[in-house]
Amino acid sequence: MSKPPMIRPELTAWARRNGEVLAMLGLFAFGLWIATRGGWVLAALGTVVAVTGAILMRNALMRMRFSRGEGDPGVVIVDERRVGYFGPDTGGFFEMGEIRSVELMTYPTGAHWTLRGPDSTLIIPVTAKDAGQLFEVFSALPGFPMSRAVRLVEGERSAATHVLWREARRRAS
Repeated sequence: MSKPPMIRPELTAWARRNGEVLAMLGLFAFGLWIATRGGWVLAALGTVVAVTGAILMRNALMRMRFSRGEGDPGVVIVDERRVGYFGPDTGGFFEMGEIRSVELMTYPTGAHWTLRGPDSTLIIPVTAKDAGQLFEVFSALPGFPMSRAVRLVEGERSAATHVLWREARRRAS
């Protein structure tokens, strides 16, 4: 006879989803605690820790909002400067240097990312397994509008194509 888990599975899943945000909230609170211990040295140190925690918490919140969970088939793999997607019908790898545009295609039942290059296109469902790794990939693109992407992933459910990023034209030598 097996024993039930000590911590409820729903609580474990919630903590895994929100763990990074909770850790940064703890860092922020720790910084405030240090700052209130007295003296200007501890106040300065505590302020630095609290501000660092707040900045990291903002990034963690965006990353959490960007990751929509899992539901669509397939898995995303990010390996150094390559993005890979393996789905039941499509898939492939894409080099970061080859990305010319990033689009988010939304429709009432879901959404998917479209990475376009000079010779190929890679389509990745927003809710594919490990699709949250694309946050770091898109963060590396100069001028990528992450706030807009997060808002669209969270709320947009009409059929539309949103061009989020295009590579700046290269100058001819």
